[in-house]
Amino acid sequence: MQRPQIKSVYPPIPAGNGLIRIGADYGIAAEMQDDEQGHTWQLLNLLDGTRTLTELTSAMQASDPAITADEVDAAVGALIEAGFVKDAAAPGPVADFPGPELERYRRNLEFFEYFQHDRLTAADMQLRLRDARVTVLGLGGLGSHVALSLAAIGVGNLLLVDHDAVELMNLNRQLLYKDSDIGRSKVEAAAERIAEVNPHVRVTAKTMMVDSAQAAQACFTGRDLVICAADRPRVQLYQWLNKAALTEEIAWIRGANDGLTVQLFLHDPHKTACFECLELEAERSHPWFLPMQRYVVEVIGDRTINPCIAPVSGMIGNLAAFEAVRFLTGAATPTIYGHKLAVDLQRMDTAVTEGERLPDCPACGEPALSTAAAGGDAAP
Repeated sequence: MQRPQIKSVYPPIPAGNGLIRIGADYGIAAEMQDDEQGHTWQLLNLLDGTRTLTELTSAMQASDPAITADEVDAAVGALIEAGFVKDAAAPGPVADFPGPELERYRRNLEFFEYFQHDRLTAADMQLRLRDARVTVLGLGGLGSHVALSLAAIGVGNLLLVDHDAVELMNLNRQLLYKDSDIGRSKVEAAAERIAEVNPHVRVTAKTMMVDSAQAAQACFTGRDLVICAADRPRVQLYQWLNKAALTEEIAWIRGANDGLTVQLFLHDPHKTACFECLELEAERSHPWFLPMQRYVVEVIGDRTINPCIAPVSGMIGNLAAFEAVRFLTGAATPTIYGHKLAVDLQRMDTAVTEGERLPDCPACGEPALSTAAAGGDAAP
């Protein structure tokens, strides 16, 4: 590291009696006790990105000649290890983004400092978003918030897929649309709105209903991530998407809300549990699972009741978008990577459950891989 600098999101704050707080965020801020001479506070204030390690040592020795270069190196190294320091000499985003884009994404770059390290800068993360190709399947309540958030943050290529037209009853939660859009194709209205939100995003609108594995595959081909915000036809839709994801080797997120419960899961083909793994595990663990699923599909599946409001759609849609950003940028492993996140909105309880990838899964397990190697169909 050439010129170490305390990240702007972690300002040193004196807390009294020699106690120093690094940052103010709950859960990620840290505290340290200064020595009697105040060396720690002095060093933190010198870490402004204008000095090399050698120059930092000289500046510290100017007030206390007893300080050694090894002590300064060790202190700075500990701050780097803790994630509080970046290299001010690292290439910035100026060359990669024209002025208006750079200003548009300035807050993004500040936020990405939380995850920045010597091999991945904030600018790198924004560039990865600009190069990302994401499909949003379903542009209802969940999909509206996903698409808006991804466009605003700068995902460069969005494919929007839906087959419906805008209805009056959509407007309580589907914030992509306005009253004058009633009767219009959802994908066309959504593409128009997103272009207004961020003209630097390339948007493709595809009016299509996913009613087969072949149609599902069209959502995955050439993409980096698919976010499923649709839920019809129940169960079958996820089975088709699962098969397409395994064929194309592309990760996908599925999200849903049922009244006062919201759920998210990120499947990464042949790395995490696939949808069939979870179905098989549920069938083995719960004798009532298959009869209940059949009832849901055959009896409840076509009901039009959808108890949902804008804050709930916004919560799950923006959680999905946030996890997509972490996945696409490499900033951090998403919480929902191979895990189900469930939030009980009645009590605000959150549960994270790992999905187990099953070796005998007919879709992604050893039998499926053997069949695929032999030239057969890897999925049922």
